[in-house]
Amino acid sequence: MKTPPFFTIISVVFNDRPGIERTHKSVASQTCRDFEWLIVDGASRDQTVEYIRGIQEPALRWVSERDKGIYDAMNKGTAMAVGEYVVYLNGGDYFASPDVLATVKELLLSSGKPELCYAGCNYRFEDGSTHYRGPKRLETYIRHGVPAMHQATFYRREFLEVPPYDLKYPVSADYSISATCYIKGATACYLDRPIADFGVGGNSMQKSNKSLSETWAIQRDILKLGLLPRCWSAGRRYVAFQVLKLLHSRRSARQAPAAPQLDGKRD
Repeated sequence: MKTPPFFTIISVVFNDRPGIERTHKSVASQTCRDFEWLIVDGASRDQTVEYIRGIQEPALRWVSERDKGIYDAMNKGTAMAVGEYVVYLNGGDYFASPDVLATVKELLLSSGKPELCYAGCNYRFEDGSTHYRGPKRLETYIRHGVPAMHQATFYRREFLEVPPYDLKYPVSADYSISATCYIKGATACYLDRPIADFGVGGNSMQKSNKSLSETWAIQRDILKLGLLPRCWSAGRRYVAFQVLKLLHSRRSARQAPAAPQLDGKRD
């Protein structure tokens, strides 16, 4: 019987050939080859499927069919996964360097294979500039938000709920996963370096009010936080959203370099 891979990389994409091409180059560059790569396409109508069909990658499996949105597609990918750890690197996202998987694997093994690994991520703006967001401690930061972006979070597959993404949180399902893992007693390790790039301007920014309301519900229903800590968190998140929107607005006004859009996926 073939030994399962250590990692499953799940990439969700819809009508974004430039995005999946960029993600493909990033995955192909990894020095650690102990992974499978799953692409879940939402029945794209551009050249995305043709590009995927032509990828020469033995570790690749893919499907193209209609779904109910990004989190539904990510659930489909998780159901297909056989790797020990899962990371969601969607179309347009990419690893920051070729040694990311090798570094994370070494850390997970040396840390006793915890249920979670949180790492840093670069927010990338339209003008090409970046802002680094380091990983936060699960046991303290979970009362406010996600310790790391999903592109920089590795989940032990068998520890995840089935399905992992709760579709009643169409904007903040990432937060609900970490909150659920925390309540279940997950252990975590941390890597304070950027391992992925994330294009700013996606769903969570465009629907910040929805994100705030979903976060409130997750803190109330999953984390069982009282009114005062939820109000404090809502205020912090509102300020953080405004700062990020301001940075995005200012940097988007600059002359951006010619490059594929990083956030063309279904956020």
